[in-house]
Amino acid sequence: MSHLTTTTTCDLLATALRPRGAGRRLRRGFSSLFAIMFIMICIVTLMLVVNWTYLVLVSRHTLRLSDSLSLTAVKALLDEQVLSDTQAFPGTQTDDITQAQAEITTAGTGFLARNNAAAGANLRPAANQLTITAARIDNAAAAVAAPSNYTTTPAAGQPYNTLVVEILRAPNSMNPVELIFRGQGSDQTAKITSASYATLDSRVVGFRPLTATRSPVAPLALNAAAWFTTRVTNADDSQLPDGRLELDFTLLTSGGLGTANSALISLNNLSALSTGAVANQVTNGIGPADVNNVTGTLGPLTNAAPLLFDSTQMSPAGDLTNIAAAFNGVAASTNPRRAFPIYNGAFTDPSSIVGFIGARVLNADAAGGRLRVRLQPDFVIHSTVETQRTFPGATSVPENLYIHKIRLTR
Repeated sequence: MSHLTTTTTCDLLATALRPRGAGRRLRRGFSSLFAIMFIMICIVTLMLVVNWTYLVLVSRHTLRLSDSLSLTAVKALLDEQVLSDTQAFPGTQTDDITQAQAEITTAGTGFLARNNAAAGANLRPAANQLTITAARIDNAAAAVAAPSNYTTTPAAGQPYNTLVVEILRAPNSMNPVELIFRGQGSDQTAKITSASYATLDSRVVGFRPLTATRSPVAPLALNAAAWFTTRVTNADDSQLPDGRLELDFTLLTSGGLGTANSALISLNNLSALSTGAVANQVTNGIGPADVNNVTGTLGPLTNAAPLLFDSTQMSPAGDLTNIAAAFNGVAASTNPRRAFPIYNGAFTDPSSIVGFIGARVLNADAAGGRLRVRLQPDFVIHSTVETQRTFPGATSVPENLYIHKIRLTR
């Protein structure tokens, strides 16, 4: 009992001798230390979050830039020798590849310079941080994989159809991406990369017009032999001397007189031809109401699987003047290019349409009571073009020389 009493007395004595408030101050000191440590951790975390967010933004901007550059410049790969009927893929595309690269990298006026002018200083890759490569992708709808569906050395007769734009901003380069918070032993710069593949898909099977985006298709079907053979044999380059051979495509008179190498056709394979709608279709292109309302398309069709359309080779007396004026309006416009259906062999009604060509309208008239339209080859690139690698079944769709759709394939 005496021992217990002594211990209690000692504890009371120690408590009495301790300075008042010492324990409270000690607790306050630890609280302050923890608060400072917490604030430091928050600051470091915030710095990391800011840097990470900034790098995500720079990375996304770089990817959008490479997408934009490839999509904008890929059309330069189109070989103008096609338009003068002297192409020899891929040998005639050397100048086109150089042009595509120059359209991106030319100082001051190239697509890169124009994009950089609208971007922040740290979002501007230099021209020497870009790698621009011409390639070929056989199937624009399939995965890009070498060598089955990607090559930088196409075989004879196969065109380059893809432009690859790669951007690499390395940490040790002359133009790195600098972090917002840096120093104190942390990284100063980051590695940012992107790669975009834009492809000219030319395996054309038809068009899918939209209400807001009409398809530039004229309802004048051309005889394939006249386009591919007679036009080249005649070698007429007189209307617009530029090395692109021209030909007049004509209808018969309303009485059936004369010769014809073309036909007016309905662009809806389920409906009869309305010649009163032709002038508007020539001028403004075709919309959803002008094509098959079941499929929503003009097509799909190929040489192996043609479609039949109501047609006539007679010039429509009541609408002839308006149709000729519409073609002349197109010829004088800023976009004189149209896609034209083609048919093989002798004319029949309905006409068996096997494909499309692209042409520039030079002029037209209704002299003698019949329609005449002069055309020369041209490229038509449009978002409403419908493409398929095979159709029907496993039959390969040939590549169209003139008509293309640009796809971002990677």
